[in-house]
Amino acid sequence: MYQGRLNDNGSPANNVYDLRFALFDAVINGNPIGLPQTNVATTVTGGLFTVTNDFGPVFTGTNYWLSIGVRTNGSTNAFTFLVPRQPLLPVPYAIFANTASNLLGTVASGQISGTSGGFVSFTNATNAFVGKFTGTGSNLTSLSASQLAFGTVADARLSTNVALLNTNQIFTGANSFLNATNTFVGQFTGNGSNLTTLNGSAVVFGTVADARLSGNVAMLSSNLTFTGTNLFTGPNKFTGANLFTGTNSFTNRNNSFMGSFFGNGLVGWIPVSGIATQAIADAGYLMLNTSLSTVTLPSSLSTGDIVRISGGNAGGWLAAVNAGQSIVGNFASFRNAYPIIPPSSGDYSDVAIAADGIRMYAVGNFNGVLASTDSGKNWNQIGLISGHWNSVACSANGKIVYIAPSGTGVIEESSDGFSTWSAVSGSGAWQGISCSADGSKLFAGNLACSGNGTNVALVSGGNLSVSTNSGTSFFSIPGPVAGVTCLAVSSDCTKLVAGVNGGLLYGSANLGTNWVALTSTNQFWTGACMSPDGSKFAGTVGTVGGVPGGIYYYEVDPRPDTVSTNSIGGSRGSAVELQFIGNGQFIPVSSSGLIWAN
Repeated sequence: MYQGRLNDNGSPANNVYDLRFALFDAVINGNPIGLPQTNVATTVTGGLFTVTNDFGPVFTGTNYWLSIGVRTNGSTNAFTFLVPRQPLLPVPYAIFANTASNLLGTVASGQISGTSGGFVSFTNATNAFVGKFTGTGSNLTSLSASQLAFGTVADARLSTNVALLNTNQIFTGANSFLNATNTFVGQFTGNGSNLTTLNGSAVVFGTVADARLSGNVAMLSSNLTFTGTNLFTGPNKFTGANLFTGTNSFTNRNNSFMGSFFGNGLVGWIPVSGIATQAIADAGYLMLNTSLSTVTLPSSLSTGDIVRISGGNAGGWLAAVNAGQSIVGNFASFRNAYPIIPPSSGDYSDVAIAADGIRMYAVGNFNGVLASTDSGKNWNQIGLISGHWNSVACSANGKIVYIAPSGTGVIEESSDGFSTWSAVSGSGAWQGISCSADGSKLFAGNLACSGNGTNVALVSGGNLSVSTNSGTSFFSIPGPVAGVTCLAVSSDCTKLVAGVNGGLLYGSANLGTNWVALTSTNQFWTGACMSPDGSKFAGTVGTVGGVPGGIYYYEVDPRPDTVSTNSIGGSRGSAVELQFIGNGQFIPVSSSGLIWAN
């Protein structure tokens, strides 16, 4: 605490001031002691003030000088320091005496400390000591073992009757170890016949003799009968004459069976309603979508694994390989197709073909309709119809024929061997016509239709699109080049031929994903037709610049040599079983219907 008096301009101060105090070890200059203390907003009345400062534990009997600075409260000016500094002598702040030769009165509890070198005897039974005893406790008596709260009793202080962990012990009494968590490390020696509630999962070595197993345990050396529902997930090898009468599942592909299987050994079939699926080994896939559906073959296989695929709907199927894989075999293909007959001179605009590829009809810039009953070798005009016709379509059996006129007119139909013709439309300018296999559905426009009329392909502005709902909606497919003018499709729309006006005739066996050129000379393709399975098709070429056109008839042949391909496909009703033979290769070991290479 510091009390002082402050004058302002020679008169006792009456105001609020900021006072700053600092300790130094000299009256002038010197070293600061502790940190300065600032008393902000100190009230001075009649020139008198009182403040409290805390410089820390610095008062140890040394002489110090107090520096005092003052300024009006709220001012930002520097402090005005009063001179000289005020001395602080040690006498006013004596705290304690280091020694005492004579004490009078009573020393308060807790005030005795230090070291006594003489003999001290504490005879009062209520004496209490807080702290640590230092020295030997050999004369201490009546010690209580229950009060040993810390430290460790040395093994040497224990009697020889105490069992030690690191000593081989001999227990001569009848001992019972009743705690379920007791643990023994080492070996039991003796008769274990009285042991009960043994845990079989704790048997970690040794072999249980066959005689100790129940009759329900399967033995490798016995002929067995399995009557339960079994699941075999490991690599199992069955060499005996075993009978499995339950519902069994062998899920590990390393299972090995020696002997003969009797019963249905077919691969299980998985119905697929979507347009794409990832196959696994040793499984069959029944494709049910009305659009072309892709089955990607497994990427990781063992030699001999198989995959089966069948087409259950109009969309057909496509088996696609992964990188580094191929399918090896003889397949039908549009490649190497060739004209069976030379072009018949004339100006032809369209051609139609029956499913057998034998009956054909052609129209063009001539009078009437031509028909062939020998795959285009010979042509004759069918009776009772005349005029110039632009487009022709026929049913799969070739007995129903539709024709559309050049220019404006009506579409005519004959279904009685061409004895009579009747109009089936109003007058119009028809770009082209096509019909379903049974002849019941007729489509007008630059369309191609085959099968039941559900799948329809369209050429518009040289671009291609397909409908799987009888023309209600279409989706685009890739064309071979720009400027397609005529198109023919199989019943599932997966096989296509397309002609380009002033270009080539192209073929695709995978819905336009890949195209191959079927001709090598640019011509003016005006019409095309295809049998439902895609194996036979024809095209017409018009006369341009005095160069006569003609009718070209093609029949797809299987590739004569074993070749590799990236994918194969098939129509509804076709199926294939592919076997993995190693080195990334599959081969067809069985098939049904035409299998196409793409």
